[in-house]
Amino acid sequence: MTSFEGFLAHRYLHATGRGSFIKLMRQLATGGIALGVSAMLVCMALMNGFHDEIQKNIFSATAHFAVAPRLGDIQDLPRVLGEIRNTPGVVGASPMRMEKGLLRVADRDLPPEPLIIKGIDPASAEMTSTIFSSLEPYSISRLEEGEIVIGQQLAERLGLTVGSEISVAYFRLSLGPTGSQPKVAAYRIAGIFRSDIGEFDRSWAFIHLNDAMRLARTQQAEMIDVRTRSTDDITDIKSAVLKKIGGQFVASDLRDTNRALFSALRVEKWLFTSLIGVIVCIAVFNIVASLILLVTEKKRDLGVLLALGATPKQIEGAFARQGLHMGLRGTAGGLLFALPFCYLADRYRWIPLPSAVYDFITYVPFRLHVTDILIAILFPLSVSWLASKYPARVAARLHPIDSMRSS
Repeated sequence: MTSFEGFLAHRYLHATGRGSFIKLMRQLATGGIALGVSAMLVCMALMNGFHDEIQKNIFSATAHFAVAPRLGDIQDLPRVLGEIRNTPGVVGASPMRMEKGLLRVADRDLPPEPLIIKGIDPASAEMTSTIFSSLEPYSISRLEEGEIVIGQQLAERLGLTVGSEISVAYFRLSLGPTGSQPKVAAYRIAGIFRSDIGEFDRSWAFIHLNDAMRLARTQQAEMIDVRTRSTDDITDIKSAVLKKIGGQFVASDLRDTNRALFSALRVEKWLFTSLIGVIVCIAVFNIVASLILLVTEKKRDLGVLLALGATPKQIEGAFARQGLHMGLRGTAGGLLFALPFCYLADRYRWIPLPSAVYDFITYVPFRLHVTDILIAILFPLSVSWLASKYPARVAARLHPIDSMRSS
């Protein structure tokens, strides 16, 4: 039965002579499916690429996640830090404090620049962030008290260089002769970093952890930055760390604080993919039309086959195979175009992006996941098979005598 159905489907698909219009419709259906599959794959690769690049760049400049007590500061820092560093999968952990302030250059009439100031431990900070690998002229491990490290864009905008003197007014009040006033500290610029992320290069700065603790009038760190082997391990290792150090701590990463951004990227991916999937559905109408025309043209032949002993199930199976075969050819054509294109366009960075639009993504990235490829294969095949069911049933319900008599 199977060989007969396959033989009949192959004969009708590759028939020569009459039926040139039906052949054209089959070719259009196959081409439309190939176009739809290609567009689906390219769209999913594009959205995956932007998602991966944004996450990669953000996590390269910062720790993968931060651990903090639910209330107050970390009381037993050596114990907590040791337990975190001994957790499998953790490659670095470093204590820190966060502050906000306004930067002023004393000898220049410039408006104050808002800053996020991070107090770090110079001995371990480099283990949790790659942002310090671009630091010039010295390693972050040589940072001393009274020194500050700023971003390249901020330095260029204010005309600052290594050795320049600046002052920072913190958003902390202290009691002075005239009442409460912001705390002000003077620093010497010890280095300039470049992260290629505008927000960091414009508004982030790093000082010694001792300076930050002195400013907060404490001897304790506020949080601990943690870096894992890979961003894919963040969720599991975060849970393992919290389980190890106790329930009085919480952990968060940039995916938590930027949840709206990453959720929007996922929604856009599936929304655009669904809209582009309409191309496949439109192409499937050509499969239905071509098979119905084929049933009409081969009505006499089908009547003869039924009269000679072919069962309606065999006839139905032969036409269903034709639709599935067209879907298979179209899917294969789409894959043969999209997979090499996505790989080569991503590897050789064919499509550059202007730095004014994306300061940390220099090209259009294309990243395909296995699940995306499976979806691009199964969806058109399923739709093609379902679309062929109606013409196949029409062919199977033909009456042998009536078919031969009406032809």
